[in-house]
Amino acid sequence: MSAGTRDRAGDADEALLERLRGVDLPTLGHLLEEGFVSPAIRRLGQAGRMAGTAATLALDAPDATAVNRAIVALQPGEVLVIDMAGDHCHAAVGAVTAAAAKARGAAGIVVDGVVTDVDALADAHSGLPVHARGTSCLTTKRRDGGGGRRQVPLRIGGVLVAPGDIVLGDANGVIALPPASLAAVVDRAESSDTAEPELLRRIRAGEDLSALLHLG
Repeated sequence: MSAGTRDRAGDADEALLERLRGVDLPTLGHLLEEGFVSPAIRRLGQAGRMAGTAATLALDAPDATAVNRAIVALQPGEVLVIDMAGDHCHAAVGAVTAAAAKARGAAGIVVDGVVTDVDALADAHSGLPVHARGTSCLTTKRRDGGGGRRQVPLRIGGVLVAPGDIVLGDANGVIALPPASLAAVVDRAESSDTAEPELLRRIRAGEDLSALLHLG
């Protein structure tokens, strides 16, 4: 792929991301069946929408140095996605790592495992969107950095996530899919969201539900 082709692809993905930032994530749940991360992974960080492209880290050992290296390599707008290889005891992300990711321009963090410093992560001034399975006081350790593999496909909460996939998150959950899968439904999602306020108004006004709801 030439540099010009990569630039055009990046522009297209950013335009798609901008549209997806305005779509309610449950609306995508009406239109898609794949890409929905296990609800065990929930928002523990700053309130607000997460939308970015995946930068992945397979953490094969509780190696804090590997996490730091992945953070330093982040590009603005990326979501750091960490597979803890089934380790749900060692927290890979806390106040310092989240602040460093925010300083790199990260759009958020998703950990298939636990995090720590949850109050700091949720702080509106110092945190960023962080989704994980829970919290722990036990953390990763400063090792040689060899315990992680960056930019490889991962399985997060039952969903395969590849570098460059779009990752979306809010209080309802996390979605991760290739850009093409989301581009195929974004028009319908926007139309559905546009129509919903009027539908809610009519329901609240007491109109006949059999005329408003899909009954088969």
